[in-house]
Amino acid sequence: MKETPVLFGGDSSLVGLVTTPSEEGRMAPVACLMLNMGATHRVGPHRANVKLARHMSTEYGISSIRFDLAGLGDSGAPANANHYMTQVVFDMQAAMNLIETMLGIRRFIVIGLCSGSTNGMAAAMVDPRIVGILMFDSYAFPTRRAQLELTLRRALAAPTNPAVIAKSIRWLHRKFSAKAAAAAAPVNFLRAVSREETEETFHRSMTELVGRGVALFFLYTGTKHVRDRGRDQLGRFASEPYAQHIDYQFIAEIDHSITTLASQHTFQAVVSEWVLRVVAGRTPAQQNRAAGSKPITVNAPLTASVTSRQLGPIGSH
Repeated sequence: MKETPVLFGGDSSLVGLVTTPSEEGRMAPVACLMLNMGATHRVGPHRANVKLARHMSTEYGISSIRFDLAGLGDSGAPANANHYMTQVVFDMQAAMNLIETMLGIRRFIVIGLCSGSTNGMAAAMVDPRIVGILMFDSYAFPTRRAQLELTLRRALAAPTNPAVIAKSIRWLHRKFSAKAAAAAAPVNFLRAVSREETEETFHRSMTELVGRGVALFFLYTGTKHVRDRGRDQLGRFASEPYAQHIDYQFIAEIDHSITTLASQHTFQAVVSEWVLRVVAGRTPAQQNRAAGSKPITVNAPLTASVTSRQLGPIGSH
């Protein structure tokens, strides 16, 4: 494979790296967009994006661009005062425009780790060039049973877990110290989004994207959700029509930051296999669309105030 550093965007302030196969004629007709995970640099947690990009390019001829969104990593701050999610969509479209110009590729898969999933969903809602989204530890709506089990397991682990002990001490300090509480209070620049709004956004977005044949892969890790039975993380949405047309997998051995080499190898293999199925048009959503099935319809709206174009944060997890 070969890698090319790029500057792109309206003012050339976005920084990225394009990975392509070195052999001519091996390039797949679909490329991957690899985003920041939270505020993590474009390389991803423990260089997961780097390793995945090189593996897919070398083994399968799949090109990719891993890049920092405006204001993150090496990319400059946005020139305009756009809403954060609006700017994210602009940045992702700029990356797709660049790949289209460089490689002639017009179909894209978003490798969305954590917050990258939300960003990918937002862009897919307005740009049909996105044909697949990896939703890694993203939206989660666990049932009451799953939440109770998670709470119990965390409670049992607390006496010997240094992180839990430290958090408990800090909580007690804030609880009984007004000065500490004030210092720890976050400064919020964005309006808080309720669970109801997040659920409504998720519901309508999934309906539209699956109806369009966009491939969706929900991949959950053990350290984040502990255990899974019957698509626990989708909660009540597991019974929706669109849920039957998405790929879903829970892998207890992988941790949220993909830390160990074993986790990285498993992640790489699972994601690569799914990307190849998207390229070949063999995911449930794609096959449903190709079969000419009727569009999935939305049942009674969850709320009356949120439209399908509004974008919310990652679900409760």
